[in-house]
Amino acid sequence: MMKFYSLVLSALCACVPTVLKAQGQNPHSHEWNGNSVVSVANSTNEDIKTAYLYNVGTGQYLNAGSYWGTVVVGYGVGMPINISKSPTSGKYRMQGPQATTEGRNIAFGRRKDTPGYTDPINYNRVYVDRGVDYDLSKTPNPYTTEAHHINGILDWEFVETQSGSKTYKIRFYNDEHNQGYGGTRYLQMKSVGHSNTSPLAYPATASNSDKSCLWKIVTKADLKAAFKEQYATDEAPANATFLIYDQNFIRGDKDVEKWHASNGLTWAYANAQAYLFNPADANYTYYVGNGAISSNYYMANYAGYSTANVRNLGNNGKANGKVTQQVVTLKKGWYRVSCNGFYNAISGSQLKSTLFAKVQGATDAFSNVSTSLNVFAHEFCYTLADLMHAYDASDLAQKHISPYSRAAMEFEKGSYNNTVLVFVPTDGAKLDIGIEITGSTRQRDWTCWDNFRLEYCGTQDLVLDEAQTSILYLAKQVQPHKAATLILKRTMQKDEWNSIVLPISLTAAQVKATFGETARLSAYPHQSPTLSTRIDFTKVSLDNDNAIAIEANKLYLLRPTKEPTVPPTAAPYRKLVKDVGWVEVQAPYYIINNVTLDTNPQTLPNYSNGILRDPSTPSTTTDERLQFCASLYNQTAKVVPAHSYVLGKSAKSNNKWLWHFTQNPMSVKGFRGWIATGSNTQSKALNFFVDGEEIGSTFDSTTDITNILVQPNGDLFAVPSNIYSVDGKLVRPNATSIEGLPKGIYIVNHKKIIVK
Repeated sequence: MMKFYSLVLSALCACVPTVLKAQGQNPHSHEWNGNSVVSVANSTNEDIKTAYLYNVGTGQYLNAGSYWGTVVVGYGVGMPINISKSPTSGKYRMQGPQATTEGRNIAFGRRKDTPGYTDPINYNRVYVDRGVDYDLSKTPNPYTTEAHHINGILDWEFVETQSGSKTYKIRFYNDEHNQGYGGTRYLQMKSVGHSNTSPLAYPATASNSDKSCLWKIVTKADLKAAFKEQYATDEAPANATFLIYDQNFIRGDKDVEKWHASNGLTWAYANAQAYLFNPADANYTYYVGNGAISSNYYMANYAGYSTANVRNLGNNGKANGKVTQQVVTLKKGWYRVSCNGFYNAISGSQLKSTLFAKVQGATDAFSNVSTSLNVFAHEFCYTLADLMHAYDASDLAQKHISPYSRAAMEFEKGSYNNTVLVFVPTDGAKLDIGIEITGSTRQRDWTCWDNFRLEYCGTQDLVLDEAQTSILYLAKQVQPHKAATLILKRTMQKDEWNSIVLPISLTAAQVKATFGETARLSAYPHQSPTLSTRIDFTKVSLDNDNAIAIEANKLYLLRPTKEPTVPPTAAPYRKLVKDVGWVEVQAPYYIINNVTLDTNPQTLPNYSNGILRDPSTPSTTTDERLQFCASLYNQTAKVVPAHSYVLGKSAKSNNKWLWHFTQNPMSVKGFRGWIATGSNTQSKALNFFVDGEEIGSTFDSTTDITNILVQPNGDLFAVPSNIYSVDGKLVRPNATSIEGLPKGIYIVNHKKIIVK
């Protein structure tokens, strides 16, 4: 993905001293209040002098990426900026974290400022590495006659929208009038589709109503002050990514050495002074970069697309291990650790790569978590030679892009997200985060990752447990508009459709983070208007991360592709619930951040004794009605009536995951649904579809009947089977016995049986 900077700290404190006077966030809108440019520029306090430019329109921060890795872009994480007064009255200068031979000031680069004046990537943009003397005698340039000049426009003016608003339009004056960007120009961030990054534009005018041209100054003190024990429903967790060194594996960052390769992984620099790794030697399996090893034009165009990688180059012993960074946290509580990443196991390999977050010295399972990275979907192909090639300008001309940069482009689209929630039990605890590679045994096995992020989610928790036998524990945890970290116990079959109903809502991003990037969700069951034996579920799109995907107290079908966060071998999670006592949740369970239990389900009109019942709809059952029902806790009584449709498996179904038509009443655990027919006799078979795709049915064809009269025995019902009358009419779908059938001749598994 496009490369960006994140703040790194040499020393961190667990609390924010009140003398910092952080402006923080508005307690109602949760938006940044901002700081005055004068207060930041004049401050001697490091936490206030370290600033981030936040764009009001996009909600992103100014960062560096794009060409050469030094052109400014917008991103969800900001680069730290030092704002100081300019020698020119009323103007300011800004410096970022990067220093090159071209300088370290954030400045607009003119055509006359660069030796690469023939290529548009080198001018008419804001760069983060300008501010040194341009000597015309040493570097000829036809666009200037000045013997010496500074290689960029360093002076910036912060124009407040109104007195005291702490909201600014940021502008500069360009004295190069013949290259299309002369005169006064404003800093504007433009949102682009589904991309995680936003480009910058430089219009000649900017109005107060155009939020894309409005900026707030956020300080490190503000970021620290955002660490709270509890957050509101509409409030994002505190961004704690500034605690991670080189979180995005940017070109030439010395802090890449904060990531430690171990347990067999090897690496080396191709250019130690530039911190550029060597991709071309089979002895070195850990690689950070975009494929280039020098400042050539391939590097210039793809500098924003570098990634971290482990490659099996033919030496299995060096292809497995860990890449870890130790993060010093600020406060105890729940942290969300995420990254983009995937692994690709060549046929025959047992490669598995995981994202992990483990608190040093902690033994609880929820403080030592991991999850498998996404599996590569083969959006592009690569060879061993591609992995080991050193890319240069000739590759650029041939449009030969490294697999490392191709992967970064997929990450930029928002693909391959991976997330874990980890509990840090003490202030200032050390948290190890990283990627672990195991089981690599084939050349070309590849693991690729980028864009580590860290968010603080507070200390509040919420438990939902399928085994609880009362609604009381749930009702006592209701806190409207207050977010918590959810511990969810709902046993599900991976890669199969499962019914699910929850008393909380989840966004598409939460569904994918919890149940898998490729999880599927469907809802709104109804009888088909054109085919009476068909039940249709509608696919729920998970494309918009912020959209509500699962609504509270609604029935869904979910097909998870990811195992629960905490494995079955872990100890139970325990919470003391007021007026209830200790609630113990058995592993495995899921952990989900920023969840709110707004409503006591007992207040809902369709709730009764732990069961939610939707209004019944027309059907083909004997009483011509279908009703979708769900339980919110473990019903030990047999509340699911006979002649209902349920999803599940059993020994009799050979552990196949099927829709079953029940012959007798059943008990049911919490957060599951079923379809009640209300029929006290036979029911017709049904087919189940999600957007036209059949996901299971309760019957098979009746062709090819063997004309032999047999007595029923145990083998006949080794799996649930449909029972038909001799004239082909379905009598009982998915039956496991003939119990209760009237006397007569029936057909089961193409054989005739006699019931006496």
